Amino acid sequence: MSGEGERRGRKRSKAAETAVLNATYELLVQEGLQRTTVEAIAARAGVSKATIYKWWPNRASVIMSAFLRTGRVALPYPETFDAQSIFARLHMMAQEFQGPLGQMISALIAEGQSDPEVAQAFREGNVLARRKEGLEIVRRAIERGEIRDADPNIVLDLLYAPLYYRLLVGHQPLSEDFIRQHAELVLSGLAPRKPEAKDEA
Repeated sequence: MSGEGERRGRKRSKAAETAVLNATYELLVQEGLQRTTVEAIAARAGVSKATIYKWWPNRASVIMSAFLRTGRVALPYPETFDAQSIFARLHMMAQEFQGPLGQMISALIAEGQSDPEVAQAFREGNVLARRKEGLEIVRRAIERGEIRDADPNIVLDLLYAPLYYRLLVGHQPLSEDFIRQHAELVLSGLAPRKPEAKDEA
């Protein structure tokens, strides 16, 4: 996310930007979201608060930039919508959700309940921005006849919402058996409908 300073044409120092994002991620993992303040980020990164605010409009924007940099690498979308690719991606998500990335997602969602800036940054930077890629993959699968015609938004929710539910509620584990059964059930429900056989005269 870009701050006002960058939009006015000030060029970022790549080294300073990397230091800020590294410091933010380390603080999130080691200290938690509440202690990941602009002051703490600046101190760990070895930059001034003014430098951070020059490139990011607020604390939530810095945190989301650090989170997205890791999330995009750890959780890429599959290129195809076949069973093997879907299972592999869901399995990868389940594994990441059990580590630091899952802790950050839980913390960001929880913090968003009382901090509108964090809620907006997470919704726009992570959920909506990343769904664009997923929606396009689903649309292509529908056009090729690989899955039934359905609202692509609902298809994505069917695939991913159960993982977020287990992550946030913690009532059941994000196990490989859960992922396999979940993927099989969803893909079975999305399978193209067979033409109804006409009654013979």
